[in-house]
Amino acid sequence: MTIETAIRVCASSSVTATAAFSAWQAIESKMEEIGVNTNRRRASLIGQCAHESAKFRMRFENLNYSAAVLWKVFRHKFASQAETNSFARQPEKIANRVYANRMGNGNPASGDGWRYRGRGFLQLTGKDNYTRYGDAIGEDLVANPDRAADPDVCWLIAAEYFARTRRSGRNVLEWSDVPDIIMVTKAINGGTHGLSDRVVLTGRAHAELTGEASTAEWQSLLLNAGFNPGPIDGLFGARTKAAQEAAEAHFGVSGEGLLEVLRGID
Repeated sequence: MTIETAIRVCASSSVTATAAFSAWQAIESKMEEIGVNTNRRRASLIGQCAHESAKFRMRFENLNYSAAVLWKVFRHKFASQAETNSFARQPEKIANRVYANRMGNGNPASGDGWRYRGRGFLQLTGKDNYTRYGDAIGEDLVANPDRAADPDVCWLIAAEYFARTRRSGRNVLEWSDVPDIIMVTKAINGGTHGLSDRVVLTGRAHAELTGEASTAEWQSLLLNAGFNPGPIDGLFGARTKAAQEAAEAHFGVSGEGLLEVLRGID
């Protein structure tokens, strides 16, 4: 039960897992200093980063958009739908248009949109953020923006984001302590896009770090056995509690005994 296995069960391949874990090892003490110092916090960071980066596979923003997607997503950046045709499938040109004159970037001709496009597990974007997070981790990301895509820096930026970003009175690390994966997700995503995958990945990481079944696993197992816990959201609410109690009464066991029974049901 280690950080290595926690990362591995959330990774897209052994190659991405090895790169992500080797990077974590190299900066583990810095992660602890930032505040990623409990298993709940580690699991939350690993699970959310895995989701945001396609399981540690994507560390550069994909801006290879068609004209149709450009018009749908960035309509306010173009004078007409016809104009998007001259930008389609040209990532650098797209970045310099859609990220110009905001987040500390200059105009399209400055090249800042492309230079400071999304990088890292959580897609650090914009010159202001490259400045802010570079200062926080002791890296000159403004002069060397590609460093933001190196796995060790990806982890440090993500950890700093968790420590710095607040929502409803708590930072992301503190919401991870609760644990409240919905609030963690909202702090990262702005909404709850991909919540079910985030729940699964965070649960996998937590199980590997602690040897304990996550709430999400309990919910999945209870549902599979015919006891409805409500949505599989990783939150141990009244419906999950009632489903667990019903399963305990039905099978005559609780705790690890019940978990073993539920895992044995096809």
